[in-house]
Amino acid sequence: MPATLNLDSSLIDTLWVLWAAALVFVMQAGFLCLEAGTTRTKNAINVAMKNVADFAIAVSVFWLIGFGIMFGDSLGGVVGTTLFGWQLDASASWVITVFIFQAMFCATAATIVSGAVAERMPFLAYIWTALWIALIIYPVFGHWAWGGLLGGAAGWLGALGFVDFAGSTVVHSVGGWVALAAVLCIGPRSGRFAHDKPPTAFPSGNLPLAMLGALFMILGWFGFNGGSTLAVTDQIPGILANTVLGAVGGILSGMLMGMRTRRYADVMYAINGAIAGLVAVTASAHVISLPAAFGLGAVSGVLMVLTSEWLLSKRIDDAVCAIPAHLVSGIWGTLALPWVADMTMLDSGLSRPAQFGIQLLGVVVCGIWSFGSAWLLFRITRRFLPLRVSPEAEKMGLNLAEHGANNELNQLLEHMRQHEQQGDIRRRIEADPFTEVGEIAASYNQVTAALETALGHTRVMLRNLRDGVITWQADGSLTSLNPGAEMLFNVDAATLIGQPVSTLLPNFKLTPGARHEIKRRTADKRVRYLEIQVSEGASGSASERSGMVRDITERRQLQEQLNRERDLARTTLASIGDGVITCDASGNVTFINAEAKRLTGWTLEEAMDKPIHLVYQLLEEISGDSISNPARQVLTQLTPVQSTEHCMLVHHDGTHTPIQHSASPIRSRSGITLGAVVVFQDVSLTRQLTEQLSYQVSHDNLTDLLNRRAFETALTALLNREDGQHVMCYLDLDQFKIVNDTCGHLAGDELLRQVSLKLKSHVRSSDIAARLGGDEFALLLPDCGIERALVITEALRSDIENYRFAWQEHTFGIGVSIGLVELHAAQPMQLSQALHASDAACYAAKEAGRNRIHCYQPDDHFLLEKHGELQWVQRLQNGLDNDAFRLFAQPIKAICADAPAYREILLRLEEHGELIAPGSFLPAAERYHFMGRIDRWVIRNTLAWLGDQNRHSVPSAHSLWGINLSGASLSDAEFCQDLIAQVSTAYLPHGTLCFEITESTAIAQLSRVKTLIHTLKGYGCRFALDDFGTGLSSFSYLKQLPVDYLKIDGNFIRNVHQDPIDRAMVEAIHAVGKALGVKTIAEFVETQATLDTLHQMGIDYAQGYLLGMPEPLTNMAGNRIKVMPR
Repeated sequence: MPATLNLDSSLIDTLWVLWAAALVFVMQAGFLCLEAGTTRTKNAINVAMKNVADFAIAVSVFWLIGFGIMFGDSLGGVVGTTLFGWQLDASASWVITVFIFQAMFCATAATIVSGAVAERMPFLAYIWTALWIALIIYPVFGHWAWGGLLGGAAGWLGALGFVDFAGSTVVHSVGGWVALAAVLCIGPRSGRFAHDKPPTAFPSGNLPLAMLGALFMILGWFGFNGGSTLAVTDQIPGILANTVLGAVGGILSGMLMGMRTRRYADVMYAINGAIAGLVAVTASAHVISLPAAFGLGAVSGVLMVLTSEWLLSKRIDDAVCAIPAHLVSGIWGTLALPWVADMTMLDSGLSRPAQFGIQLLGVVVCGIWSFGSAWLLFRITRRFLPLRVSPEAEKMGLNLAEHGANNELNQLLEHMRQHEQQGDIRRRIEADPFTEVGEIAASYNQVTAALETALGHTRVMLRNLRDGVITWQADGSLTSLNPGAEMLFNVDAATLIGQPVSTLLPNFKLTPGARHEIKRRTADKRVRYLEIQVSEGASGSASERSGMVRDITERRQLQEQLNRERDLARTTLASIGDGVITCDASGNVTFINAEAKRLTGWTLEEAMDKPIHLVYQLLEEISGDSISNPARQVLTQLTPVQSTEHCMLVHHDGTHTPIQHSASPIRSRSGITLGAVVVFQDVSLTRQLTEQLSYQVSHDNLTDLLNRRAFETALTALLNREDGQHVMCYLDLDQFKIVNDTCGHLAGDELLRQVSLKLKSHVRSSDIAARLGGDEFALLLPDCGIERALVITEALRSDIENYRFAWQEHTFGIGVSIGLVELHAAQPMQLSQALHASDAACYAAKEAGRNRIHCYQPDDHFLLEKHGELQWVQRLQNGLDNDAFRLFAQPIKAICADAPAYREILLRLEEHGELIAPGSFLPAAERYHFMGRIDRWVIRNTLAWLGDQNRHSVPSAHSLWGINLSGASLSDAEFCQDLIAQVSTAYLPHGTLCFEITESTAIAQLSRVKTLIHTLKGYGCRFALDDFGTGLSSFSYLKQLPVDYLKIDGNFIRNVHQDPIDRAMVEAIHAVGKALGVKTIAEFVETQATLDTLHQMGIDYAQGYLLGMPEPLTNMAGNRIKVMPR
């Protein structure tokens, strides 16, 4: 008969309740997501912080006082008197289990309040409220209903027969009553209610996050109800089914009621319907049928919606509908229990009416106690602590007011204030069209753009009042004349507005850019020369064309002087490296320098007097659309223009050149605008350098293949495609380390370059090849079936197998293990899943004998778990997170040496009371990069323990302690700096620490190791070279490493008493050590014959099970040092 495994039922019960407690804790995350997603974005961080803080406050206070009040020995059925925090014993596993489970319940009751008072209650006031809930309100009523759970007399309410299986009243109604008292005392949020207007609906910050929180809560309720059995029984499946059906009934009824009330499927009613249904079945989940559970949930959803609407009508502001979902549903579920329960399963000895009376009494008592004590608490608290934030803080948002966290809206308002202060309406705010704040910013930009256009028109009309300004539309109708124009033409503007412009200026072709001289005779018979310059205005406005009329009589006299100054300016501009084009006030080109000639293709003669928009044409770089000419903008706005983005300059031959540009007005000494100057630079070289830098960022410098980041980006894009069949290949070179160890990294680098060339030669032009790191490569084969991929990779594998790498006098043959993963839309994968699958396939190829191809199958993960590495990732993470590692020490004893040796610190992992040797998990730790964190843990806790020894002056015969350092840690410069800092601040006596470094690590990082050794020796540390003899290094390296001990590898020691080769190796190492003044240590000494041989050879020290087994570190001080390394 096969052997059977008998498990202690109490242990199973304990594990079940602890697992249920973990699920209940998930509800805390659910509350956080639900409340943060339901409230406005400016308050989401505050709500989330309250959920985190109230959990910490509730659990700590419940441990210290509340648990004792609730479950301690009853004093008259009113309050518990034992099991306070200082009385709990961690060895009492069941009591601690119940404490953990009930602490989650207490945190749930406290966090219900945070949602109801969200967006207006100060953080400190809320923490103060949560403290009293966990300290008095919840534990006292909990004792009345659930007292005696751990033995002793029951609470007075429970003794009467009150039934609340998992806390519809005890947990949820208590939290709901406190929430009701809070919202009544604090009042509604500002702007929530207005006189004679319907309630204002505040927008939710992130409804998908809220719905995710609701799902978390449904998951947590599995532990909430299922764990309340406090044992593994056959009732659990039924309880969980009732829980799910209650949630489903609440969702459906809440959603339907929302559609009836709001005329649409209200998201919040669906979410809170789920919570209401869960709360309703919590009281009776163990004694009702599946249809009854669904009915309870459905009715609770209806009650929740009706209560929510009633609260709004009474101007009671519950931010997340916590009162309808928790309080009302809790009352309903408690009172409905006698009428829906199976009385034989309930076994209370009461009839249904009698049971209803007890249930009603419990609900009334809960309301009086919870609401009354909370009301009293708030009335007292408001005398010394404000219960509501200031109006300014509420308007600003509690993220910023309470926690200093900024948001998009505050940034938008700040930009608006800056615009107001600077008075620059040309600036625009970056607007994200997919957010509410972005839409506001876009609307603001539209308003400022319209204002800018209006101001431009106003400036045209009002500038230079001594000159005449006339405007007309494209059809020739005059729209305005300024006073200067009336004076120059001696006309009345009122009689000409609306008339054709030819009435005022006959026989002139008034096209944009045209310039004409007008000869007029004044009343005193003098001749006056006027000049009109025609400009193009804003299309569709009242000033589509404008004319600047000037009296040029005096200008003619100054023309010669201006010409001289202009020649000087042209000479200066022609000598600079930037392109420069100037135009007059009409926008016609007046000058173009040599660089501008090169970039535009226009000579000065060709461009002279041409409209600048013909010579200087700009295109938007991405879309190719035309860009408004900056010179025209300057002449219209009379302010400088600076480009913020690269644009393309159109050459005369049609080619494009990327440039940056700026434009400014040219003004006379009196401030009159004479024209505009455009300065632009060719940024082709800058663009080329930028593209080169971008290429270097995305490519591996050694092989010129894509690097890991770029490959993951390409893989993500391929995974997001909904069509096609693709294949990802993961390649790992075999025997690459031999090349590195034998010939050095230069040879290894050259081999990687050769392999990369072979990769490129075997893939298609559409394929992607990348180097992921070290000797690991990847191929991405888009639109490629698995059969075609096998052909490609087999050809590549065969090519690499037949390739011989020659370096100096050495020749090497290598192989490659390839893992293939098929990617297609029918079986979608995330990025991490695809990478893990390909890694698993490659690992399977290596396990099958290396130098072969393996296609990913679902059981590849099982293969990894079989070899103990994949599962170790989570176990190592849990070990670090939960301080599950333990420190041991093994003695190293003197054989021929006079001075005592030291004890080596060893590491064990404790899981479920069992200790796991490092050989089981260190390979996985090295493979998955945990060694640095593990080394930090060992050093931190060893130094702390030794510090305790030193402070307590504990005498010890073994004052020197050895700590191993891994190669991964030594390659991390930050780790080395931290190690030096920790040793320097530990203030340990010199000669306390000895760091062990493996031979291969020391040689591979010789410079870094030498620097570290010299630095730490200054603090009195010693060093041992571990596993000496296993590497391929020369003895000459020992001259460069000032170590104190050589630890001879155990492979040479085990058979040294009978193997002459091992003996010769050991004697040689000992001789070298003796010549250098370095003590030798033999590892793995397990037999007396081995020890005798080592003694004959003169080995200084020995270590092994024969001389001493590893012992827990705390035993070294005779249990006088109470600090257990964690």
